[in-house]
Amino acid sequence: MTGESTHTAQEVNIDKQRLGAVYAKALLGATEPQQMSEAVVGELDAVIDELFVVSSNLENVLGSPRVSADEKKELLNRILGGKISDQLLTFLKVVAQHGRLDCLRHIRTAARNELNAMRQRVMVVVTTAEPMGDDQKHHLYERLAKKLGHDVHLDCRVDEDIIGGLVVRVGDTVFDASVANQLERIKDQTIQKSFTQLRESTDRFAVSG
Repeated sequence: MTGESTHTAQEVNIDKQRLGAVYAKALLGATEPQQMSEAVVGELDAVIDELFVVSSNLENVLGSPRVSADEKKELLNRILGGKISDQLLTFLKVVAQHGRLDCLRHIRTAARNELNAMRQRVMVVVTTAEPMGDDQKHHLYERLAKKLGHDVHLDCRVDEDIIGGLVVRVGDTVFDASVANQLERIKDQTIQKSFTQLRESTDRFAVSG
């Protein structure tokens, strides 16, 4: 039963990814001729990374099949009207009309990836223990752009578990300069050193015996 549930969940996720890509292309197709793609995708980032974080209930309501399309569009008007561009608000209403606001995160991911590809920009995920300031982000952006030889888009995330430092992910490559990782390495080195000392002591005991 568990295996069937997992398989079904994977199929649903793949379906959302596919729909996300379709809607993302439609969004960029509408905004690129107006040279508004960067701004609109940035607004979509803010809706998901800021608004949905503050109110997870809002995301649940917008994605619920029990809430009608008209109710969702009215909610979008009330919460986002005047705060985001007309282009994005209209797009969200179209997605709501088709009952696919549950794919919004997948739409954002696909739109961001597509836009980065169009701009020949490298996506870099940066995780820190605390939010970075604008100056820190700008400094990191310049260093990474110079190092990679490409324009970059920083996807900044916060994870208190890394304690300090930062973790940088570029594609499948991860550069872990976090304090947590350094402590883990120190622990491993200490264990290895203790094991080596114990083995040497045992060897000396065996020889003397």
